[in-house]
Amino acid sequence: MRISRIIAGIILLLTLWSGCYEPQDGCLDLEAVNYNFAADNNAPEDCEYPEVRVQFTHVYSTPDTVYNFRLRDSVYLDEAGNPFTVNAFEFFISGFELQRTDGAYLNIEEELDVYLFDNDGNVVLQMVPDNFGFVRAGNSSSISLGTLREAADLQSLRFFVGVNGQANVAIADSIPLSHPLGLTDSLLYFNRDSGYVYQFIELFRDTTAADTIPEQLRIGTFANLQQVQLPVGGEKIPGFNLKVVIQIDYSKWLAGINVATDSNAELQQIIVGNTAEAFSLQEIVLE
Repeated sequence: MRISRIIAGIILLLTLWSGCYEPQDGCLDLEAVNYNFAADNNAPEDCEYPEVRVQFTHVYSTPDTVYNFRLRDSVYLDEAGNPFTVNAFEFFISGFELQRTDGAYLNIEEELDVYLFDNDGNVVLQMVPDNFGFVRAGNSSSISLGTLREAADLQSLRFFVGVNGQANVAIADSIPLSHPLGLTDSLLYFNRDSGYVYQFIELFRDTTAADTIPEQLRIGTFANLQQVQLPVGGEKIPGFNLKVVIQIDYSKWLAGINVATDSNAELQQIIVGNTAEAFSLQEIVLE
């Protein structure tokens, strides 16, 4: 009799428990970063997919030491020994791709709607790959370039310093201000024909004068678009964000300038020629 009562009690408890339990909704896609193995029902709208994030670190190297690159309050020497300071150093990146070991490239999945003028002057809507970022010297925060779900063994990565493709001639006012290409600063845009300023640099040639006005270098147009390609060793795994840490050495980017004698045009030519050499891959992190 006692055993029967115990069994009946267990059955009652199980009945009550099953009556109170509510099935849980969640993401059951193994490619998602928030895959929930405990979910009962798949909720695709809850799934969040892996992003590619790029973090730039900013240094200035000498034969003896590598320093954190600083604006305004640090004095640097050009190759002729002339002192200068940097008031601003900003640039766009675009066209980010990861290369697999078989040679194929992986691309960011998102696309961006932009408006531009056709040959007849009509405004047309164009869809372009959305793989843009904006970088300020000294800011080491990660930049999210977009979604990339595909897994692969990696061989290299590449991107442009500047705005590649039709986005450069898009009607800038048509792009949301929250987007990296959103026109929040008129100094970063030339005009409808030339498009964006790829690299914006302010240099103080005279570090002794209290009221020095910096030289502004506004580098743009497709002729000055520079591609960076870096070797990569590692694997992209489903379900994880991929963070790429890239170091920028501004001593290499500014190598060979003479702030005392070079014109702005000469400074720009030297800086553009140095661009690709300033970048090096530090690490790739799965998050």
